[in-house]
Amino acid sequence: MQSLRGQPFPRALWSRCDPDRVARSIVATTATEYTAPVRNLGWISIAALALAVVSLFVEQANLEAAWILAGTNVIDYVVLVLTLIEVGAAFARAPVKRNYVNANWPSLLFVLAFVLLFSYTKISAGIAGASGAEAAGSSGYLTVLIIRNLFLLLKVFTRLRKLSSFLTSVIARPAQTIVLSFVLVIVVGALVLMMPFTTVDGRGLPFLAALFTATSAVCVTGLIVVDTAVVFTIGGQVVILLLIQIGGLGIMLLSFFTIFVFRQRVSVENKLLISYMLSERNMNALGSAVRRIILITFAIELAGALVLLPLLAPSAGGPGRAVFFALFHAVSAFCNAGFALFSNSLEGFVANPAVTVVIALLIIAGGLSFAVITDSVRTLRSILSGVRHRTRGSRTPPGAARRLSVNTRSVLIVSGILLVAGTFLIYAIEHGRSIAELPTATQYLAAFFQAVSLRTAGFNTIDLGGLATTTYLLMIALMFVGGASGSTAGGIKVNTVAVIVGYLHSQRTGRRQPLLFRHAISDSHVATAFTVLVFGVVAVGSATAILGLTESFGLTEILFEAVSAFATVGLSTGVTSELSSAGRIVIIILMFVGRVGPLTLFSAISARPERTTIRYATADISVG
Repeated sequence: MQSLRGQPFPRALWSRCDPDRVARSIVATTATEYTAPVRNLGWISIAALALAVVSLFVEQANLEAAWILAGTNVIDYVVLVLTLIEVGAAFARAPVKRNYVNANWPSLLFVLAFVLLFSYTKISAGIAGASGAEAAGSSGYLTVLIIRNLFLLLKVFTRLRKLSSFLTSVIARPAQTIVLSFVLVIVVGALVLMMPFTTVDGRGLPFLAALFTATSAVCVTGLIVVDTAVVFTIGGQVVILLLIQIGGLGIMLLSFFTIFVFRQRVSVENKLLISYMLSERNMNALGSAVRRIILITFAIELAGALVLLPLLAPSAGGPGRAVFFALFHAVSAFCNAGFALFSNSLEGFVANPAVTVVIALLIIAGGLSFAVITDSVRTLRSILSGVRHRTRGSRTPPGAARRLSVNTRSVLIVSGILLVAGTFLIYAIEHGRSIAELPTATQYLAAFFQAVSLRTAGFNTIDLGGLATTTYLLMIALMFVGGASGSTAGGIKVNTVAVIVGYLHSQRTGRRQPLLFRHAISDSHVATAFTVLVFGVVAVGSATAILGLTESFGLTEILFEAVSAFATVGLSTGVTSELSSAGRIVIIILMFVGRVGPLTLFSAISARPERTTIRYATADISVG
């Protein structure tokens, strides 16, 4: 028997090895023989992809300078040449050409498709004009450019083993996986929003606007630089809806659910990741937990959409659009995204209690977290079961009623206090100002809705451009707190506030250990709460300082915008669309950091802890 190189295998080796081992050796030799040339030339794929992305962004920018158009054409030809060099060199280095073709036929098909796409783009440019300016702005031309770049991106991901090793090491750390998943979804979403079919003018969004919108949707924020109701087509609005849903649930959670639906086996790494996201220690209960979360989400969103359907139908402009409007706003409300298909958000429904109450209930449900909802439902069932047991006159004593967990009680009480206080304070400050023309009942309704929406939803039923400075400061405080941990809301979370209040109360009373509902709070939870608080203050303060240098707005407007982005609220005083490019980048970073969270971010960028037995001397330092 001969090897693929034409050299005979040693007879002694053949006699000692069983056929299966020899077959595996042949397969390994084949893989090494015909992927090594490609692996060594992997840098060409990266260079081609980088140049192609540059070409796409330049084309999308619609720059008409002759030297820019000429440079774009040069880049396109360089990309083609690099691609052909890579394939040609690998083919030339292969000892057996036929085996190389059999082993790399997907790559060869890619090259063929790439050449055809390249030819199509250049022929289209030639027909439109020698400069190619008209073709560069056409929707078909831009679509081909984006498809070409997706081909290149796929090629890089399937070719580079170093990238595969890197992704494997990242997946081993759940925090890094979560951060990477959000980044990938945002990038893909931005690329899709740049496609012509997403906008009414058929040109797609510019890169920075697309990146801003995708980040705002995935991070369920709601800040916008273009009017969602006017600029986007139905296709573009569907893309935003999908990004909101993915961002609200989390891409890894959806992936895990898909695995269960198709009855696939789940690796230990993926189970660790989901347990990290859900704070679920019981690995065997992950499947039921994920299914429960997905089903609860879809059930609440569907119920909200059904209720909103007849309420929004008169404003939608047709039965089909009414269904889409109802579904869009139900998902946006439950995911606390704040995107609306009305140019003035929900200001047109300020006097409509049905719409505002339904949206408010969806916002509250999304801001409570799945753990709180599940615990509340279980406790309610336990109480009702005990009531039925007593009303039937059963002689057997009922079991002890289930009590709400400390976490659930903390979330419900702090959320209730903030909601009630926010409602009455907004009414007290604004009833003689911005909402003075509304009836008294409508004023209370508007104040209630804004207090709810400030819990990171981003809808508004009143104009936020002319409020009192005190109202802005109150809103900033409520936005900074946000919703519950593990929910779709942002901010430092009400759980954090509960722990900090418990700790401060223990310091006031001289108690050695802080308590919440007669339960001790561990030192690690206290440290985590203060870490989240300090991180939020530093992030918002730094962003405010930078925006103060790049923008010309007042301090109140800048601080409001920064807190709204960090807490993923989405409310604005009207300055978002007027931000400079630098300001938009700052807001994008704030939205991402606020959605991922400081703890996940710290865990993702921190080095692995070193094991050491060294104990350092305790320092004596004056504090306060």
